[in-house]
Amino acid sequence: MKYFEQNKLGRVLLTLITSLQSTLQVWGRSLQPKSRKRKIWLVLTGAIATSLVLIGWSFWFSPAHASGRTYRVLSVPGNVIWGELFKPDSPPILRVQSGDRLIMNTVSHEGILPDQGDTTEFLTAGGIKREDILPDQIRVKAEVPKSGPGPHVITGPIYVEGAEPGDVLEIKTLALNYRSPYGVISNRHGRGSLPGEYPENNAPIYTKVIPIERSRDVGIFKPSNGLPDLEIPLKPFMGLMGIVPANVEEAVNSVPPGNYGGNVDIKDLGVGSSLYLPVQVPGALFYAGDPHCAQGNGEVALTAIECSLTPTFELVLHKDMTLDTPMGEIEDAWIAIGLDRDLDEAMKKSVREYLRIVNEKYGLTKPDALLYASAAIDFEVSQVVDIVKGIHTLIPKESFKALQAE
Repeated sequence: MKYFEQNKLGRVLLTLITSLQSTLQVWGRSLQPKSRKRKIWLVLTGAIATSLVLIGWSFWFSPAHASGRTYRVLSVPGNVIWGELFKPDSPPILRVQSGDRLIMNTVSHEGILPDQGDTTEFLTAGGIKREDILPDQIRVKAEVPKSGPGPHVITGPIYVEGAEPGDVLEIKTLALNYRSPYGVISNRHGRGSLPGEYPENNAPIYTKVIPIERSRDVGIFKPSNGLPDLEIPLKPFMGLMGIVPANVEEAVNSVPPGNYGGNVDIKDLGVGSSLYLPVQVPGALFYAGDPHCAQGNGEVALTAIECSLTPTFELVLHKDMTLDTPMGEIEDAWIAIGLDRDLDEAMKKSVREYLRIVNEKYGLTKPDALLYASAAIDFEVSQVVDIVKGIHTLIPKESFKALQAE
């Protein structure tokens, strides 16, 4: 009852139920005054009212009423793979309908990779209490074989009923919750934006634990030479959201993104965003991983603040939509994405995608849209560290408001 009293719709429903119960009780007293049957009738009315409470609860407040069913997906062995993407023949761990929601646990790979040594020792040396270490990280490291060359731990796959090649799957990110009070940033093996220069002195890895203050949404960066701590504002998002590629060869490594999504690493795809992906195989087979607490465009060292998160997704299947490459959307902008091993080609693809979006959604000719972008639209480097590089642009919806049909 306390929940009903704290909820506007609940209070309305509770008032109706109480009134109905009182009416039934009065009616019962008038029918059987001062008799044993009266007591039976009062018990019956109580049962009826209680049933109405339960019916009202399930109808008004259940996730199923809001937008399909809600499922919880755990990041336990059997639900995750390490280093590669799922394949067209990967058995789904769950089958859902369009509009269903997933509360999906994800696990960060940073802190459990072999070059970081013992996970407990690595994290406690970085100031993390032993009891705060996420048990799923320890269990994945001990029980899940690293079956691909990539670093990512990926949860899935989820089969979406009715999804077929040619459809579009929209992944809405509704919430992102921290699973542990720490993250990790790493530069390793001569990778990143300056391979061969960093890590310094040909060191195999330079890595740092970042304590997280969830109450203030900041990560604490501790300089190695004793300077005062720096604070990094947190903006969590999922670096890797995707569906199974039709080409099995594209699934052997979790690192490069593609038309199937995957490791796109666009920091704007946080809470309130949508990622649209062209379905490649029946059921789409959705998965997620590589959770981030904060990232700068470019991701120049190699990683963001990698931290374990529990996202809440809503999966929506679009049968009347055509898409060849990933597209993003936030409340006030569309996101045009370009992916290619060559950064120049990634830029061209992002510009072409911008032109398509503006032409299709607002009617502006592509030549005009190109001129407009040259004066008013910024293109950003998403990342240069994932083999396939990324360029994206935010297309402000407000900028084209005058072109929208009345």
